[in-house]
Amino acid sequence: MASASAPTTFSLLKSTASSRPRSSPSSSSHFSLPSSLKPTTRLLGFAAADPHLALHVAAKVRSFGSPKPVRGVVAMAKKSVGDLSEADLKGKKVFVRADLNVPLDDSQNITDDTRIRAAVPTIKYLMDKGAKVILSSHLGRPKGVTPKFSLAPLVPRLSELLGIQVVKAEDSIGPEVEKLAASLPDGGVLLLENVRFYKEEEKNDPEHAKKLASVADLFVNDAFGTAHRAHASTEGVTKFLRPSVAGFLLQKELDYLVGAVSNPKKPFAAIVGGSKVSSKIGVIESLLEKVDYLILGGGMIFTFYKAQGISVGSSLVEEDKLELATSLIAKAKAKGVSLLLPTDVVVADKFAPDANSKIVPASSIPDGWMGLDIGPDSIKTFNDALDTTQTIIWNGPMGVFEFDKFAVGTEAIAKKLAELSGKGVTTIIGGGDSVAAVEKVGVASVMSHISTGGGASLELLEGKELPGVLALDEAVPVPMATKRSVSTLKEADLKGKRVFVRVDLNVPLDESCKITDDTRIRAAVPTIKYLQGNGAKVILASHLGRPKGVTPKYSLKPLVSRLSELLGVEVKIANDCVGEEVEKLVAGLPEGGILLLENVRFYKEEEKNDPEFAKKLASLADVYVNDAFGTAHRAHASTEGVAKYLKPSVAGYLMQKELDYLVGAVSNPKRPFAAIVGGSKVSSKIGVIESLLEKVNILVLGGGMIFTFYKAQGLSVGSSLVEEDKLDLAKSLMEKAKAKGVSILLPTDVVIADKFAADANSKVVPASAIPDGWMGLDIGPDSIKTFSEALDTTQTVIWNGPMGVFEFEKFAAGTEAIAKKLAELSGKGVTTIIGGGDSVAAVEKVGLADKMSHISTGGGASLELLEGKTLPGVLALDEA
Repeated sequence: MASASAPTTFSLLKSTASSRPRSSPSSSSHFSLPSSLKPTTRLLGFAAADPHLALHVAAKVRSFGSPKPVRGVVAMAKKSVGDLSEADLKGKKVFVRADLNVPLDDSQNITDDTRIRAAVPTIKYLMDKGAKVILSSHLGRPKGVTPKFSLAPLVPRLSELLGIQVVKAEDSIGPEVEKLAASLPDGGVLLLENVRFYKEEEKNDPEHAKKLASVADLFVNDAFGTAHRAHASTEGVTKFLRPSVAGFLLQKELDYLVGAVSNPKKPFAAIVGGSKVSSKIGVIESLLEKVDYLILGGGMIFTFYKAQGISVGSSLVEEDKLELATSLIAKAKAKGVSLLLPTDVVVADKFAPDANSKIVPASSIPDGWMGLDIGPDSIKTFNDALDTTQTIIWNGPMGVFEFDKFAVGTEAIAKKLAELSGKGVTTIIGGGDSVAAVEKVGVASVMSHISTGGGASLELLEGKELPGVLALDEAVPVPMATKRSVSTLKEADLKGKRVFVRVDLNVPLDESCKITDDTRIRAAVPTIKYLQGNGAKVILASHLGRPKGVTPKYSLKPLVSRLSELLGVEVKIANDCVGEEVEKLVAGLPEGGILLLENVRFYKEEEKNDPEFAKKLASLADVYVNDAFGTAHRAHASTEGVAKYLKPSVAGYLMQKELDYLVGAVSNPKRPFAAIVGGSKVSSKIGVIESLLEKVNILVLGGGMIFTFYKAQGLSVGSSLVEEDKLDLAKSLMEKAKAKGVSILLPTDVVIADKFAADANSKVVPASAIPDGWMGLDIGPDSIKTFSEALDTTQTVIWNGPMGVFEFEKFAAGTEAIAKKLAELSGKGVTTIIGGGDSVAAVEKVGLADKMSHISTGGGASLELLEGKTLPGVLALDEA
């Protein structure tokens, strides 16, 4: 599964100086070994590796543009505890399956409280919403009632972390449990005794599950580590309790191990290590369906080497898996996956920490020596490949990292992933020894996600379904969240095909028709390059301005030179967008060639979405890609009409990124989720506020609209902007927020001015003490502090609208402070989305745009998405 950003061939040879040109190979290989292994490469029928090809590929990989790395991911479609509001939870008894299986010493003291701490966010969320929390867990593998496996030693630490006295039951079912559950106050927590004291738990006995469920009203599963087991407390209870939802910890595991792996930002690399191929067959086979790179390390590599006739000394080899290794290499090649094996290894004369060791080429392991780590050349090559990626999952060490002498490879990969995570690459540590490795190196905290699910993590990576997850309620489907992406189209789908690409090249031109801002052209490049790289014949369509018929000043011709420069090919321009001349130009396009059609809005039929005009446009092509998010809210011939005549019809990278954030991340966010809404008028943001109240935990309001809210509460607002006809609306929005359990934050102090001007006199006053004749033009310092503290608790933030009149320096402090806070949070892994409009201008003014997870510049399209509306240009695309 090669993407435009992944090489079709990756040579692991060291480069040597030469000026000899390299011709394009007629067939590409995706598995390569050192030059010393040439007999093996001939055996596989692959082209001989070449150092110049390695340089060419590295240059090609880096030449491909890609959208800004993202931190957020689109989640798996299971209902989350974050979807339950105070109205759903207050006074309800909630059965929570947690994983409190922590290690205890001989004195029953907790030696590692990680799992307890991991359970806290879900429990606290339920407590804060007034639920009565009934906690269930196992500990160890007891055979019947076994005192040393009692959960009693966990109560003090749980109580400390939750800030209340946790009540402990002596059983997990029965009259005593029923009485304790019945007496729980709102926000109280009851810990049941070890559920595995009953053999019926692991047998998923229906009657036992019914007894467990009988004490509660709804179910939350937050025990990912046992989700692969169909037990009474993980799967059985869901038959009797509704809703049954995922806790925050379980949801995060699904977001990454399902969401980010199944729908990754490309290029996507998997690093798979460990001692045996047999233990990772399922993982490798599943990942080969998804990745662009597969990097192999650990003891398993020697089975791959021996399968190709290479001597491996006394290294670990699974003789019965040699054919499997050969078939996996062939499968990688067939799927266009670049499979990378180490070119050098660290060998030892015995399996011991004090063994003699040396570095040798992978093809030169002497008899009596065994490979225990990857070598320095391999580390460099692997790191170079990983530098090109946007998503990485790692499962299994590179060597025997428990021995310091053979830990270098594993530690180097851990450090590289930590470095990339800091650059916005999604880094997922997929359970097992990889977790121990990143913890040993001290970089666990900087990874995007650390999965500690053990068997559950492995089964998810193998593509298996988990009973404890399947049993949960499905999330409400989100329209437009699951549209097919251009990345799903491979070389076989694109080579030689004519692809009609609707882009947004509506750039500003000066009076000499020179481009003054090429942002939109640059944003279109990744999709175009991807299509080029896969041999498509690319036909670009766009509008420019608002022409009335053919208007020379709105011609796309001034864009050709910049497009050609960015794409590295000569872009041809047509004098029309339909007709015989265009058809001839399309027919003459070579593979990888690009034709830019003239402004589609020169025809009035474009904006009328005339079916015949759409048909003419579509007749030029075989495939449709819409990458023009800024016009997706318009049902025009080139944005919606052509999709009726061309299949597949898919989203380009820019469009997909907007949907991932403005639909995916907003509709199914990491929680707590905050929205910051500003701007001058409530009326312009009614739809946005009402839509976001259905989704957020915190709503922060700023800008001129706040004075309508103040006046609605009877406060004096001086001469501040107020919409008198929206006072009742303001009251109703506040009531709606309260009913939904949303914390709505209004500024407590404001910066006021004696006139609306950059040089006005100003002062800071409480929001309740605005004097007559003065108007509020920004939020005050106390409000900035309060808002910042609230935002510090979040995992997802969307911002639409400034906090004040930021165009005037004197009244820009509030807006700039919010921009800086979001940049800070983004650096800590919080998903930060700037939802179009003046907020974009604000973060650009402060110079922090590149720090945000996503900047949406779709204008009207962004606003309509945030209002919960559907976009015709998106709905017309194929479902994923």
